[in-house]
Amino acid sequence: MLAPSSPDVGAMRRRRPLISPITPVLGAEVAHIDLAARLDEACAADLRTGLNRYGLLVFRNQSAITRADQVAFAQLFGPLERSPLGEDADPDVVRIIHDATRPPTENIWHVDHSFREVPPRGAVLRAIEVPQAGGDTLFADMRAVFRRLPTEVRALLRDLQAIHDIAKWAPAERVDELHAAAPLVTHPALCRHPETGEETLFVNAAYTTGFVGIERSESVALLDFLLRHVNVPEVQCRLRWQAGTVAVWDNRALQHYAVGDYFPARRIMERASIAGSGRPIALAVPSEVCGRTRPASSRPPAGTAPDRNAGLRRAGRRAAH
Repeated sequence: MLAPSSPDVGAMRRRRPLISPITPVLGAEVAHIDLAARLDEACAADLRTGLNRYGLLVFRNQSAITRADQVAFAQLFGPLERSPLGEDADPDVVRIIHDATRPPTENIWHVDHSFREVPPRGAVLRAIEVPQAGGDTLFADMRAVFRRLPTEVRALLRDLQAIHDIAKWAPAERVDELHAAAPLVTHPALCRHPETGEETLFVNAAYTTGFVGIERSESVALLDFLLRHVNVPEVQCRLRWQAGTVAVWDNRALQHYAVGDYFPARRIMERASIAGSGRPIALAVPSEVCGRTRPASSRPPAGTAPDRNAGLRRAGRRAAH
C-alpha cells in the first residue's frame, strides 16, 4: 500500500485563505494559511478584509512560525509599535508569562491602551505554552454593542467625551507615577471605524472612568449601563487557545478579556502590537438615530440639556435593574 502523499506546502502557501465565521457576530477561523511563509498581496488583502468584517481572525497549527514570522505577519496590517516591555533582541514582540509566581492580570474587559491619545490598531497574539484547561480569551464586538443600545442612549452619547485613565485600578501610591507617564485622555464615547465606517461604542471597564461635563452620579450610572452590554453573550466570541494558535484582532472594534481561571498553571503568549493611525474618530450620528436634527447654529436647541439629564436619569434607572 502506498503511503498517503504529504501535503504540498508550497501549494498551501499559494492558496487563498478559507475564512469561516465562529459566531454570526464576530470572529473567524482561517484555514489554508502558513504564517511561516511570506504571504502575497492578494492573500494579505483577503485577510485585511476579513479582519474588518469579523474583528478577530484565528489561525491554528502555526507552531512552526518564529518571532520574525509573527512580526512580518503583523506588519501586513500596519506598522508596529514597540513596547518598553519588549526584549532587546526582539523589541517588536512582548512575551507574557503567567504562572504560580506571576498571576494573570488581564482578566478584565479592556481595549488595549485606550488611555493613550492614539490607541493601537490591533495586535497579533501567539500561544507558546497553554494550560491543560482554561486560559481562554473572550472578545466582545463593540459595533454589535452599539447596535443594541436604545435610540435615546445613542442620542445622549453622540456629543459625549469619555475619560480614560491608566490608573483607574492602580493603588493610590502609584497614581502620580502612572499619570506622569500617561496623563488622562478623552475619546468620543461613540466612534466611527476609520476603514469600514461602522459605529462603535468606545468605553471599557479597565480604563474608562466617566464622561466630561456630567455629574459623577449620572456618569457612573451611564457607564455602568453601557458596560453591562459587553457582558451579553450574543456580542461575544470565546477563543480556546492551543499551542501554535495565532490570533489577530481589531482593537478599534473589539474588547477582550483574558480569563484567569488557570492559576497557578503556566501560560506563555507572545504579542506584537499594530500601531494606530490616528485618534478615534467621533461619530456624526444621523438624525434618524438621534431623533432630532441639530440646527446649523453651534448652540444646542432649547431643552437639549434638560432632555439629556432626563435621559441620563432613565439610563441610571435601567442600570439599577
